[in-house]
Amino acid sequence: MHQAAETWNEIKAILARKDCLTEMGLQPGASEKALIDLEHHLGVALPELLKAMLRIHDGQTAFGVLFGMQMLSTQGIRSTWDGWRSIEEDELNKEFAWNMASRPPGAVKPMYTNPHWIALSRDAGGNHMGLDFDPDHSGSVGQMIVFGRDEDTKILLAPDISPFFLHAIEWLKQADWDGECLTNRADGGYALPAIFQ
Repeated sequence: MHQAAETWNEIKAILARKDCLTEMGLQPGASEKALIDLEHHLGVALPELLKAMLRIHDGQTAFGVLFGMQMLSTQGIRSTWDGWRSIEEDELNKEFAWNMASRPPGAVKPMYTNPHWIALSRDAGGNHMGLDFDPDHSGSVGQMIVFGRDEDTKILLAPDISPFFLHAIEWLKQADWDGECLTNRADGGYALPAIFQ
């Protein structure tokens, strides 16, 4: 897909200008079999743009491409989903129901975890940005959300994956490389990048 190639070219050009392209650990592209197996395992049809992006680079080994977080590979998406399925989902959803919320209200189901949330990135604390295939009444299937261990309020980031990647490019343009990681001073230390606030 032309859009995926253009997106990666822009991301890599930005990283090269910041002298950290190599440090991002971008991986070779995923095979068609890996993508088919992933969709079968998750039980969803992934967005064409995401599959095209993964065909070019199957995630990264470092952190940084997606708002300072690690972009997951096909195997990483699968193992992260499996990890969330290994916990007592029903019990935890009941236990934490009182503290769960959505921003904006009605966009994301206020649950601790949901098998129809597909993580595409991760931080070091078990939090993710990912696809939501089971939105609440005012959300849309395939929207991008924040969820995870520390994210009591599930946040709608974008209506689908295309504007999400455009935001990622804008974040990278404003980010600084300190020799170890990419950070964006506009974020002010908050978990949610300022570009989404």
